[in-house]
Amino acid sequence: MRLDAYLARAGLASRRQARDLIRRGRVRVDGEVCRDAARRIVSETVRLDGRAVGSPALIEDFILHKPEGFACSRDEREAPLVFDLLDERLRRREWLIAGRLDRATSGLLVLTRDGELVHRLTHPARKVPKRYRIGFEGELAPDAVDRCRAGLLLQGEDRPTRPAELVIQGPGRATLVLREGRTHQVRRMIRALGAEVVSLQRDRIGAFVLPPDLAPGDLRPLDRAERALLLSDNSL
Repeated sequence: MRLDAYLARAGLASRRQARDLIRRGRVRVDGEVCRDAARRIVSETVRLDGRAVGSPALIEDFILHKPEGFACSRDEREAPLVFDLLDERLRRREWLIAGRLDRATSGLLVLTRDGELVHRLTHPARKVPKRYRIGFEGELAPDAVDRCRAGLLLQGEDRPTRPAELVIQGPGRATLVLREGRTHQVRRMIRALGAEVVSLQRDRIGAFVLPPDLAPGDLRPLDRAERALLLSDNSL
């Protein structure tokens, strides 16, 4: 990870403060002063004012850009798994996934060891919004937006979905914001509205947006400010 993120995740400073510490020459990497906040740290020894900074192994929260084709599972029979995308050191740890995605869906995943964070992101009572970008075939019902806002009764269920925000962006393209997480909910809602999902990506949780520079299959630590964004609504 970047050196400034390394310091921030160790709880020593915010990202901005960490960059200032680095710029002022107070940080050493393997014994040498480093003034490059973007330097990537893998296994080097990092010291601030002569004191060793905690290992990246202590990081508890990551974001992953899940590619299509990977299962959110530990069952090897379902391989390839999202955990196969982690390096060997991280694969050995017991990660929780805060809001799973099915194999055919790509996008933002949160990996954590904090059960309370998983609860806050996924429990229906919390109503944390999640946005999905949809590619679909067919024609959506003329009243699709209103029906999502009112709540849809899906096949096999006895209660309607919570109010959801559907935005039709053009032929075959839409976004949908949900505040719950039923099985295959987006696909089932679009089918109930007359079309079929052909591509699906979750690009936002709370007020946190999937970083555009995080390529499919890539992983990076989540800092404190970003973690707070996950749990905030911010008009979604």
